[in-house]
Amino acid sequence: MTVHTIKQCRPDQKETEYFWKLFHAAQRNDARWHGSESSIIADELSRTDLDRNQKLFLLRAWQVLVDDKGGFGRFMGAFDTYVYNMQDPDDDCVAWKPELSKLLCDGQLLDVVIDAYQSARQRIAELEARTVNLPKRSVGEVMHMSGFSR
Repeated sequence: MTVHTIKQCRPDQKETEYFWKLFHAAQRNDARWHGSESSIIADELSRTDLDRNQKLFLLRAWQVLVDDKGGFGRFMGAFDTYVYNMQDPDDDCVAWKPELSKLLCDGQLLDVVIDAYQSARQRIAELEARTVNLPKRSVGEVMHMSGFSR
């Protein structure tokens, strides 16, 4: 059997701080607009000379950050929790903390890992068993609903 090792880079502290700054700036807009709908920003964007792609980018950014359509705050919270609890602070790639790595290698966490794996497989099976019917929309329909025209 061949074993391949892959190193995956992760954002450093400064890069992560910029994401938090972006999140907090979005929160300030949310407080100002009181959980606005994207129609307000779409209205503002329609009065600019930006091209269609620039407008769409700004609208999507607004929806994800200010209207919280993508759970950006939860994503950042989960990332910080991972970094604090599991990430080796001395490695700029994804790596276990040395003390956590030792517990895993010694087999002390094997029961926890097996239980989590079984729970995850069960949840995946539950989700796959669900039937979801989403309406199919064309790009034109989405743009129209967002207040943009082609």
